[in-house]
Amino acid sequence: MHDLIVVSDLHIGRGKNPESGRYYELEAFFYDDDFRRFCEWIITDARAAGRDFKLVLNGDTFDLLRLDAVPLPDEVDAGETQSRKRTRLERSTFAPVLTPSRAAAELARILEGHPRFCSAIAKVLAAGYDVLVLPGNHDIEIQWEPVQQAMREALVAAGEFADADGTAAALAHLKFLPWFHHEPGRVWIEHGCQYDPENAFRFPLRRGLVSLPDAVHEAELDNPLGNFFQRYLYNAFGHITFIVPSTRANARYLKWLSVNNPALLLGIVRSHWRFWWQVVKRVLKYPSRARTRIADNHARELAELAETSGLGQTLFTIDKLKDTHTDLVQAIRGFGWQALKATGAALLIGTLVLGTWFAGYHAINQVTLGFVGKAALFLMFSFFFLVMLFGALAYTLLRGGAAVPPEPMRRAAAELARLVDVPVVSFGHSHDEVLWRNVGVGDRSSWYFNTGTWIAVFTHDVLLPRERVQFTFLRVRDSTGELLHWSPGRGEPLPVILLDEDRPRRDGPRPEAPA
Repeated sequence: MHDLIVVSDLHIGRGKNPESGRYYELEAFFYDDDFRRFCEWIITDARAAGRDFKLVLNGDTFDLLRLDAVPLPDEVDAGETQSRKRTRLERSTFAPVLTPSRAAAELARILEGHPRFCSAIAKVLAAGYDVLVLPGNHDIEIQWEPVQQAMREALVAAGEFADADGTAAALAHLKFLPWFHHEPGRVWIEHGCQYDPENAFRFPLRRGLVSLPDAVHEAELDNPLGNFFQRYLYNAFGHITFIVPSTRANARYLKWLSVNNPALLLGIVRSHWRFWWQVVKRVLKYPSRARTRIADNHARELAELAETSGLGQTLFTIDKLKDTHTDLVQAIRGFGWQALKATGAALLIGTLVLGTWFAGYHAINQVTLGFVGKAALFLMFSFFFLVMLFGALAYTLLRGGAAVPPEPMRRAAAELARLVDVPVVSFGHSHDEVLWRNVGVGDRSSWYFNTGTWIAVFTHDVLLPRERVQFTFLRVRDSTGELLHWSPGRGEPLPVILLDEDRPRRDGPRPEAPA
């Protein structure tokens, strides 16, 4: 039985800018050489052990949301300077809709900026091992054939294939999956964004949209809230070398920015007033009937996939597990209601604060003390009052929280394990390494693994014995999974360090160590 090597969330961007010799501002993946050595090791290890393997790139391998506003060659007028090109593009739109042709061009530029990554993947293919590419919420466009062809061409250009016959044989091992990788009785692998309410697509299957140009634009209505904010707002944060995968995590990061770099936040607020107009336009541009074509396409592809995968009705049940309660329209309604509640709360708190202050001031005036005594009491009262206010503000800004709430993804993993009867369920997306025993699956042990990420993570409030960058992956051997991280210094993988939690979560008991 072949091994499975699962990695996710590389978030590869445009690499180096050839004009400046420096990385593009929004690049987050600086580990091409480490990834290439990792791929060389898994090839060598497989040959030494006499075992086959499949390398699974489990979503968000490429970041088609977090891209610098650099125009394509056909969008540039002759004689324009680079600064004017950028200004013209930014003034025209925050981010163009990724049609199949544009997404293919963007992926080609990404891979051109990461030749060593291409070389690593090509080495695996040339050695005769499969590479499976799954979509994530940052690269859902990888389902489209023009985008897949751009990746094939970049791998051929890497120069690892011997000749035409070798190229054809190697590319036959490159496989693009529209949603998941399932091996009956063994493993279920998917990106996992469908179980995060802020990053779930209502209609994620969209290969057929290539032949429906208008539907591609309409698919923007099915942009999850996290995607929308990443593309239209968070990219303005600039050179942040870590990515937090949900708006909850971004809220935690915003609190950190409020303390450490408030000038950046103020600048974004000042420069992004147009962002809110983009929100309104995206919601109002298409009537409700615009969802019909992308919904019909998803239903058609789901029926085909249910038949070809052998899962039948079970796949329809799995599709219903997705958590799509926070799409853009719902979010705007929710934000409106939240704004009203926040305004009411602010008025109430302000009234209480002012009332308390004036009550204290009045009480001090009623005390039969001299001027000095009353002044001292007033200063003490004001000092105490300010301490309480700053304490409340500090608590609000600094309190931490999980990047993605763990319960929905853990519950989904347990339900998937029960539905398809597998001992291993693997997600990515959350950027947190996870080992958790699935609850309520049956007599056989079943485990949920999350492979984390290969880029820097925001861990200012997480006291774990780990590096900010930790190259994690899942190895499935037979029917047992093992969460590891690649150590460039040692040239071999090591177990990921995970600690028991202080108290059990609502979705199950404390995990036990796998046998």
